[in-house]
Amino acid sequence: MTRVAWAGGPKASAESRAYHAWIITPTANGTHLWTEDAMQGPLWLELGKQAPDSFWRTHETLLEDLARVALEREGA
Repeated sequence: MTRVAWAGGPKASAESRAYHAWIITPTANGTHLWTEDAMQGPLWLELGKQAPDSFWRTHETLLEDLARVALEREGA
């Protein structure tokens, strides 16, 4: 697999939608992971106002978790 993506929206705001993709590319030294997302709708705007760094922190946590799982599997 070289691409994982999802699209959808929260139940709390039917007019708010999101799309997130991960592009996975093997390299000589391991793997390059590129992420991109797009969000639209009032829920995302309000969340961004309340906690401007929340999306960045969530992505950082997801990437750290992915790296941890990959390293655990490599050692197994």
